[in-house]
Amino acid sequence: MNNLLEKIYTSNPWFENEQLIEKDLHLKELAESKQIFLDRKFLDHKFADGVYIATGPRQIGKTTHLKLLIQQKIIASNKTTFLYFNCDLLETKAEVVELVETYLKNFPTRKRVFVMLDEITSVKDSILGIKYLIDKGVKKNITYILTGSSTVEIKKTGEFLPGRRGKGIDFYFAPVSFRDFVKIQYSEVDFDLRAKESLEKYYVRIKNKIPLTSLLDSYFFCGGIPRIINEYLKKKTIGLENLNLYRDWIVSEIAKNGKRENVAKQIVARIILSITSDVSYNSFAQDAGLGSHNTVYEYLNFLEDAFVVSQIYNYDYHQKKINFRKNKKIYLNDPFLFFLFDWWLNGRTPSIELLSGDPILKSRIAENLTFLHLRKIFKEVYFNRDSEEIDFICGEIAFETKFQNKISTEDFKGLLRFVGKKIVVSKNILEKRGEVRLLPLELFLLLDGIPEKWSVLP
Repeated sequence: MNNLLEKIYTSNPWFENEQLIEKDLHLKELAESKQIFLDRKFLDHKFADGVYIATGPRQIGKTTHLKLLIQQKIIASNKTTFLYFNCDLLETKAEVVELVETYLKNFPTRKRVFVMLDEITSVKDSILGIKYLIDKGVKKNITYILTGSSTVEIKKTGEFLPGRRGKGIDFYFAPVSFRDFVKIQYSEVDFDLRAKESLEKYYVRIKNKIPLTSLLDSYFFCGGIPRIINEYLKKKTIGLENLNLYRDWIVSEIAKNGKRENVAKQIVARIILSITSDVSYNSFAQDAGLGSHNTVYEYLNFLEDAFVVSQIYNYDYHQKKINFRKNKKIYLNDPFLFFLFDWWLNGRTPSIELLSGDPILKSRIAENLTFLHLRKIFKEVYFNRDSEEIDFICGEIAFETKFQNKISTEDFKGLLRFVGKKIVVSKNILEKRGEVRLLPLELFLLLDGIPEKWSVLP
């Protein structure tokens, strides 16, 4: 018990002096960053009694946002009402319970208490520990904020905490979008599409103010992870320290989940090759040199739970149903992962020159970015393959990515049979061809908002 209390004090130096939050390593690193990306939805939320859950990949900024939340709320009279604890230091759900009970016993108060349990998913069945506390009545004037870099444990909240989360909601910390990547560097520019402003005029206006194509090339390389963005903007490269950091995160997740690194490498190598194509688990297993499609299924689900990849399913738009048995398409959750995995698998140091000289890689990243942007806007994204493939279907709109200098009708003939809006995401072509609207990727990624806005595109 004394050892646990000592760990609480060590993890929360502001218990002694509220000013010590300013010396927190995460906040100091943030202050030194060239660009700062904040999730205002999280920081400005009015937290109440309940269990709040924040997920996202490692090193995306979840811990930093917990510390920022403490920084903006703490004063001398409430300094012990903010418990932060990294659950990597705990091994069992019983220790999670003991941690919370030790804290509440030693720091009693009638004020609202924030119990911030970082990386709680590193503890097996930790959600059962939270359920025990809630059922025991440890919930009045308590805001639980749980973070996790894997959905394996988080998925259990629906099973173990039905009706127990109070006012709690979910937050997802995603990589920075291209739009936000550009906006934070050119904050003086109005990136909103103005009323009655055509896409053509909007595109010209933006390109006259910023080097949009060059910015897209940079985003292709560094992606949307804040730490990587800041290193790239300072040094125009991605160094060994960050490559090791993110490689170690993935290897650690592999080990913690009882998986084998060599098998994971085979899976990842096949994923890179399959981007832009649909695959079956059987063909995936054969091409990757694995014995069973069950192994592929197991490892892909693991990588999806760890926020590394996303799988999308075939959608029969005639019958309006998803076919889960047919081939899937697999995408990476951030462009940086293309270069991280190439370094991990092949030992090649990432460089912008390597990207510039590889049009196939650029076309894969372009389609990958199209998917990530559509998922952000529409949430549900599918594809279709009959005789010809349609890259993405989102409700009543179909999308095809053709990141090439010249595009003929033959390049998107699968799109023409779709009944609804049709959009081709191009490299640099902005025009209409009959019912099909062609949009440059750099413009497409700047367009934000709700699906209804897309449905009225001319």
